[in-house]
Amino acid sequence: MSRTPRTLVRVLSAGSAAGLLAISLSACGGSEASSVASDCKPAHADLKTITQGELTVASYDYYPATRVEGDTVTGMEGDLIGEIAKLECLKVTVSTSGGAGAVIPSVQTKRVDIGSGSWLRTKERKKIVYLSTPLWNDPQAIISTKGLTSDDLEGKVVGSVAGNLYNNSLQKWLGDKFKVYQDDESIYGDLKAGRIDAIVASAASAKGRFKDAPIEGAKVVDVKPNAHVPEFASVGQVMLPSSLDNEALGKALDEDIEKLRENGTIKKILEKYGLNPAVGQPGAATEL
Repeated sequence: MSRTPRTLVRVLSAGSAAGLLAISLSACGGSEASSVASDCKPAHADLKTITQGELTVASYDYYPATRVEGDTVTGMEGDLIGEIAKLECLKVTVSTSGGAGAVIPSVQTKRVDIGSGSWLRTKERKKIVYLSTPLWNDPQAIISTKGLTSDDLEGKVVGSVAGNLYNNSLQKWLGDKFKVYQDDESIYGDLKAGRIDAIVASAASAKGRFKDAPIEGAKVVDVKPNAHVPEFASVGQVMLPSSLDNEALGKALDEDIEKLRENGTIKKILEKYGLNPAVGQPGAATEL
């Protein structure tokens, strides 16, 4: 199955995403065509969204965080957003055109209410969007067919997708042995063909990808602190970005996320997609 190119810790694009494709999904009714139940009582009354009664989400295919197929969105974040929409009596509308690069700009320019697709809490993003309370931790990893660790990369040909926060550090350390790719399809293709020795990427993303497209002998080894790559010292926290101009929505998301953590929903979602539920207890919010 072909997939939209995927990246994880993406670059902060300032460009716009034209022609967003809206797909309506029912979140508080039964079927995709149904409306929110008339007796549904939202957790936060008078919550304002771009379109009344709807929660518009910028997303793209990045399994296991998000998977957009036809007129549905699933994955860890897709399921969680559906649960949030139920709490707020909102119908989910998904905008998919533009891929990963359109998500943050679409939130920033208020084309959508929130973004999804494993976006991490960072100091730079905090300047332009509201960062929700952490959903879960997202450890990074070294993916190779030789079981390489973050201490074994010197002298190796290493790839990473454009926009990853640690790319500059890896470039300084590895020089011309470090390669930047525009999408996952290319980078994993080169790993499979032996053109690169290792990939630096999200552990969850790699494990999710290998369920659909395994590479013989591939191992996913979580990074550990490395003097050459200070970014490896901290584990990123995934969040749902929303507009700085709609703080009420951001705070409502925070409260809904914590409620879904407390009632065990987040734990069940993580287990459903094969992740250790311990990552759903990310601790106090931090920014990379």
